Amino acid sequence: MLKADTLLQQACEKFADTTAIRSASESMRFSELSSRAETMADDLRARGIGAGDVVGVLGRRSASVITAVFGVWKAGAIVMLVDDALPDVRRETMLDSGHARATVDCADGHRIELRPGSEPAPGSGPAGVLHHDDYAYIAFTSGSTGKPKAIVGSHLGLSRFLEWQSGAFGIGPQDRFAHLTNLSFDVWFRDALTPLISGATLCIPDGRHLDATGLLDFLRSAEITAFHLVPSLGKVWLSGPAQSEPIPSVRLSFFAGEPLDGALVNRWQDLFPHCQVVNLYGPTETTLAQHFHRVPRPPAAGIQPVGHNLPGSRSHVLDEDGTPCADGVTGEIHIAADHPSHGYLVDGRIVSPFVELHLDGERVLAYPTGDLGRYGADGILEILGRADDQVKIAGVRIELQEVRSAVQAHPSVRDAFVCAPEDRFTKTIVAVVEGDATAERALRDHLSERLMSAMLPSAFLYLPELPKLPNGKTDRKALSEIAREHVQNRRADTDRPGARGRSAAERLERIWLSVAGGGATSLADREANFFDIGGTSVTIVVLHSEIQSEFGVRFPLVRLFEHASFNAQHRFLDSLSKEPHGHVPGRPAATARATRSRVLSARRARLR
Repeated sequence: MLKADTLLQQACEKFADTTAIRSASESMRFSELSSRAETMADDLRARGIGAGDVVGVLGRRSASVITAVFGVWKAGAIVMLVDDALPDVRRETMLDSGHARATVDCADGHRIELRPGSEPAPGSGPAGVLHHDDYAYIAFTSGSTGKPKAIVGSHLGLSRFLEWQSGAFGIGPQDRFAHLTNLSFDVWFRDALTPLISGATLCIPDGRHLDATGLLDFLRSAEITAFHLVPSLGKVWLSGPAQSEPIPSVRLSFFAGEPLDGALVNRWQDLFPHCQVVNLYGPTETTLAQHFHRVPRPPAAGIQPVGHNLPGSRSHVLDEDGTPCADGVTGEIHIAADHPSHGYLVDGRIVSPFVELHLDGERVLAYPTGDLGRYGADGILEILGRADDQVKIAGVRIELQEVRSAVQAHPSVRDAFVCAPEDRFTKTIVAVVEGDATAERALRDHLSERLMSAMLPSAFLYLPELPKLPNGKTDRKALSEIAREHVQNRRADTDRPGARGRSAAERLERIWLSVAGGGATSLADREANFFDIGGTSVTIVVLHSEIQSEFGVRFPLVRLFEHASFNAQHRFLDSLSKEPHGHVPGRPAATARATRSRVLSARRARLR
């Protein structure tokens, strides 16, 4: 089996004169991708970077990032993707945990920097541990210890998936994939590389296409045929006030990361009448997806199953004693793959996440997913929830214990409980705190420095003392119900007739609380950034849509990054009301990207 970089190089040679990557600012042929990546590899080698070294690739979705990833692999090194929108503390934690020797800043002309103290001792240290031909990348998931967990991905596992997806769905030069996945997660690799190893064109939307309407316009105008996304993003696309015309070019939608509901699929198939919906499932530890389901027309009611295993993968549903469950009986899903990840990177050594099973006299190494599921008589696997405190929000896998650990680390907090009740489009994190309510602003700043936006609590509920069970343990059921009712009641208050408020500020506050307030009864700090109160890359699209609908205006989504705080948005809307027809034209894509990066950088600087 060929490694992922070899598959990509073969595509560059086979489709040399075909367009590989297209964005508003550039168009790159496969031959150019290969030559630029080789230049990057030469630059890395000249700085002593090679086999066993980890290189952090910093940036956003772009041809520059793809070139850097390919170049790191050509140099024989290991890729670590790091989204430059992450808080500085979290980025540094990731780079430290992954023992990165160098970084490539893709927003600054592929600037290469060696990290201080990254020189390994001869014959020891991380470079010796990671010197393995099959180590392809380091990806991160949320960690129950309070730190992100570094997982070492497999070249063979990655290439196996890429070849399977390309072949199973007939992906080729006739396809145009929309590139929608952010960095820092392993699913970026299938989003970017499945099209490229197949000779398809990867189309990158720009700042004008960040909102739901703009993105649908992009899919239509670029004649996109396929893309990957999470269900919560799909819900946002379909939530706009206006009914969009069907988009006939799309033939494949790969959903993953969250439960996929039949009601969403029904509406999806109306919008994309020629589209095959595919539901993918598999944790990072097993290397991308290990299950797939071609959703029929019409779909089954409720949550869609995840179907059958990919070739070279086997899943077992086991009871608490480790015994296989009969069809229709719920148990924990264990996945055994031929080429899973290599394990967690902990203090410079590899720690296996796999357990040994003995099934029908056979010894099997499998990953205990923590997901509850059951097999039907037809051999199709259904997911029925979690056995622990892990949740998915906007496709991000989050250990609630990590959020709780970060909350409890603040000196104003004596004790805390964290849960994730359902909200409008996805789950929302609520922290129930025993501590000083007057220190909430400092607590939010503390969390913003350490957690990505999807992990930030949307609301903090303060109690004099957390309720306890007779045995002295925290009453999790009672606290979960308190959080659920609070979110539910706040939703009813913001949605009821007459709750719109008389002033523009009251109307805007209602929208903020409705979209990202997580049940908060008021906006405590009007200088707060939208992401500071739990907004995400998904819900900012909803915020944009609802502001435009409420105030009867039109403006590009990037303006919400330029005017990131509540007060700044209020002032912006006031100025917008004085513009002809309440419309603000867009800016060039490069300017929009620069603005977004500048705003996020300024936010990080403010928090330091």
